[in-house]
Order: sequence, then C-alpha cells, then structure tokens
Amino acid sequence: MKGVRALTFDLDNTLWETDVSILRAEDAMARHLRTLTPARWMAEFTLETFHEVRKEVIKEQPHISHNLTTIRKETLKRWFENRGATNAVAEDLANEGFQVFYEERQNVTPYPGTVATLSGLSKNFKLAAITNGNADLMAMQIGRYFQFSLQSQHFPEPKPAPVMFEEALKRLKVDPHECMHVGDDIEHDVMGAQQVGMKTVWFNMHSRSPKGDTLADYVITDLRELLRLLK
Repeated sequence: MKGVRALTFDLDNTLWETDVSILRAEDAMARHLRTLTPARWMAEFTLETFHEVRKEVIKEQPHISHNLTTIRKETLKRWFENRGATNAVAEDLANEGFQVFYEERQNVTPYPGTVATLSGLSKNFKLAAITNGNADLMAMQIGRYFQFSLQSQHFPEPKPAPVMFEEALKRLKVDPHECMHVGDDIEHDVMGAQQVGMKTVWFNMHSRSPKGDTLADYVITDLRELLRLLK
C-alpha cells in the first residue's frame, strides 16, 4: 500500500486475548493478599465484590477513570480500609497487591501469527502502540518490534480522544495519512484514529456484526492479513 510509513496498534484484544491474562492476574493478586492479611479481610473478596468497590471509587473520582493503575490501587486501599485497616496499612497492601497483579498481567500470549506479522512489518514500517490499558509492552518480548507504547494513564484523556493519536504521530514523525491504526474497538480505535486523519483497520477477530457503519478503511479477522494489505 503506497503512502503508509507507520502503523499504530491497540494492545488488549488486538495483539492478545485480554480476559485470560486479567483473570489470571486477578487470581494471583488475591492469593498473595490472602497470605498477608487476616482471613476476615479477604473472606468476601471476589471479582464481583471487588468490582463493586471499584465502581464506588470511579463514581467518587471520575477524573481517574482512565488510569487503570490508580483505580486498582485506590480500590484495594478502599477495600482494606473498609475492613478496619489503617490508611498506611491499606496503602501498603494496595501497592503490594498491585505489583503482583501487574507482573502477572504482562504474561500474555499473542494471537497466532502476531509475532511473525510484527516482525515482518517492523522491517518496512515504524510501529507503535496506543492503549487505554496499562500493559507494559516494552517490557515484553514483542516490544522489540515497537518504537514506543503510549498508555492513557499518562495523558489527560483516553482513546477515542485525539491526544494520544496526535502524540504518536508526532513521535513517529509522520503525517496522519501516512499512518495506519489497527484496533478491535470501533469507537476507541477506528473513530478515534479517523478523527485525526489516520487510516484505520478494524481487527474483527470474532467476526462480530457492527452496529451501523464500521467507518474503518479496512476490516481484518487475522493480523497476518496486514502483510498482504500493506504489500
């Protein structure tokens, strides 16, 4: 494809299945915290009860809703404070729990063909990532194919706001029409990238039926299709 000099990628559910890694990380975090606290503090801890507290935190502090690191720490802190922990103890446990979660959260399995696709693309295009999550791409093996990864927690707004797309274009030193964004979310990825003038690819791995017009320039169900598309 003529004119494309760089590609940006979403991460979660675009390069790997997120639910699997998150559930595994949640379990590791809970198991670790149970070894550090009185049994009664974790007796009612489940994904459902944890998420209820998370909703309370976000409702009270909507300005942190796009910062997944801060949300998790604040939710854990609130959980332990609600069970009698002092502010200091709750904060220490929150930091400890988050660290275990975060380390396990990086243990992802790329979709079939992803590594080979990124390897091939990186030989001819500049690659970067734009995510609303907090995965540490550059610490992963596949991070070697990317120039950088932008996380929403470091910006005023998450996708689909233009700020991260504009920053990526600036760092890649390309014009919007010279960059193609690939992602699984129509609103966050396709609409977000198109509003700044980038080409877009909707990664529709599960062949979902879109609600209305996808707006994307291209639709793929396998990342390996990018190699053919960009010939």
